[in-house]
Amino acid sequence: MNEFTNSEKCSVVSVIVPQTRIHHCLSEIMANWHHNPIQFDCRGTLVRQHRFQRLLPVINPECEFMQFLVNDNDVEDFMSFCTEVNDLHLPGSGAIFSAHCERLITNSTDIARSCESAVTRINSADVNKTYKSNLYAIYALIQSGRTEQAIKAAMQAGSHGPIVYFVEGRGTRDRAGWLKITKKPYEEVVMVLVEDLDRASVAEALVSAGRVNTFGGGVLFDQPLGRGLVNLPTSVGNRSQRSTNEQITAAIDELMGSNDWRNRRTLDALITRGQSQQADDQEKTERVLLNALIPRKNANEFLEHMLVIGVPGANVTYCKLFAGDDGANKKGIEIHHEVAQIRMVVEKPHAGEIEAELVKFATEREYKGVTLYEQPIGEVVRYQSKRSQQSLRAA
Repeated sequence: MNEFTNSEKCSVVSVIVPQTRIHHCLSEIMANWHHNPIQFDCRGTLVRQHRFQRLLPVINPECEFMQFLVNDNDVEDFMSFCTEVNDLHLPGSGAIFSAHCERLITNSTDIARSCESAVTRINSADVNKTYKSNLYAIYALIQSGRTEQAIKAAMQAGSHGPIVYFVEGRGTRDRAGWLKITKKPYEEVVMVLVEDLDRASVAEALVSAGRVNTFGGGVLFDQPLGRGLVNLPTSVGNRSQRSTNEQITAAIDELMGSNDWRNRRTLDALITRGQSQQADDQEKTERVLLNALIPRKNANEFLEHMLVIGVPGANVTYCKLFAGDDGANKKGIEIHHEVAQIRMVVEKPHAGEIEAELVKFATEREYKGVTLYEQPIGEVVRYQSKRSQQSLRAA
């Protein structure tokens, strides 16, 4: 078994494209870069613009979500290449964004190689001027029956079309014997990419419509992003309509010289937040997002140990990790491994202890292909019992 190695200069680059473009995207990236794609299915969101159609369910086009662990020195060139290959600067083409990893440790040769800096740079078109640096990703784990109203509320608050994907939740009830029967096996994650200006209002809308802060309602957190480009499709309407709402908003921003004209929406959201009981439910302790990539065959045992050592909960997405330097790829054959991506929100002071315990467990069990990495997050919203709230106030 390979020894664990550390990397301090690594970021996660995420690319979202329509399902029809996935094969072209993967073949181009794997032919020119050594970064291994981690890919799973998701769906987008389209609302109907006709007034009489607004009561109908939203449309959910199939999308593909890809993540790449990239050395910080290569992030700019790699994002430019992906943007050019997938035409991500065009309306409705998808999204791309990066998020820094504070610490990464792995015993996977594929991931270790992916985190190395490229020997040669790939020349690509200059599309960097279209990137934004004030983006946030909001992740809301919501019960399936509440997803659609949460999506509509987020879009009304100013977001692009949210991305939705299934996860398997793990938590206290998994260790509570017969109480397991009260737990739904699958939940949904609503991911929204927003500018900092709209972050408060969109988060407020997701919490309220998705009932995140009610008993068993889920969890919401936001994550600061490095740079990004969001051109996700949002609506369908008359074919004669030449501009989307997002294009019109961007044009007004350019004409006004800034986006300050939109500040009223955020001000209203902050006023509403101050008047709501949710203010008592906000968690003050600094937290981080601890991610784990592990072969699917080892996932259940790994998750059970996480709960034993005190991790309050986690969600699991099953993905494909495409092989990198493999002779089969030269013959046009795509080789991939089934992996589980486990994400857990933990208190920052304890993140190092949890990570060390998980590394020790993986080493004892002789697991291969294990990767752990930590990312900063912002505000966390989840249900708290009255006893927990009283403890927070006393503290």
